[in-house]
Amino acid sequence: MPTQALGLVLAASIYPPAVAAVIALGHGPDVRWRVAAFVLAAAITTYAVGVLLLFVLVELGATGSRHRQASAALDLALGLLLLGLAWWLARPRSSPRRRQQGSNTAARIETHLQSRRLAFVLGITLYVLPSPIYIAAVKSLADAKLATSAQLTALVAMVVVMLWMIELPMLALILSPARAAHELDRANRWFARNGRSLAILACACAGAYLSVKGLVDVLS
Repeated sequence: MPTQALGLVLAASIYPPAVAAVIALGHGPDVRWRVAAFVLAAAITTYAVGVLLLFVLVELGATGSRHRQASAALDLALGLLLLGLAWWLARPRSSPRRRQQGSNTAARIETHLQSRRLAFVLGITLYVLPSPIYIAAVKSLADAKLATSAQLTALVAMVVVMLWMIELPMLALILSPARAAHELDRANRWFARNGRSLAILACACAGAYLSVKGLVDVLS
């Protein structure tokens, strides 16, 4: 896996809603199977989206040195988009009433996700729309000009890294559901306080990197 792709996919892995979802799934009956269904759906969806992105980027001629200007323009566009997203996330938080409504919504989601089928659908829903950082990570893999088989293998590794924040809770819940649920609730409270800041940092760093890289390549 290219070093650039690894750095970007690590940034893309910071996804607080998915962490909250897998922790919510850790409560109630049939915990192991529901959590496994959620992570499996997320993995399949992320890999399928990555394969589609590889194909589209190559077909559009937006990768590699042969299409340097188009490739640089895409890097710059993704970088500016991420900087804008970081700015949007950094805006003042919503009112207490809005936050309470969000908590009530999360509680309703937890109540309804008591089946493997719904957990699987949730995994698809949360990962079917790729983040700009993930698009940039897949693009960096396409830029490496590896053989198709090597690209697909590297993409598997990227997906594993991308989903580590839900894979580790899944393993903990499979091995020891009761104990893991208690510890993950503590982790969820930490993410409730710091998840937005982590997402802002990831978007800002990835956005700055891609913006500078794209601008340099456009001007060179």
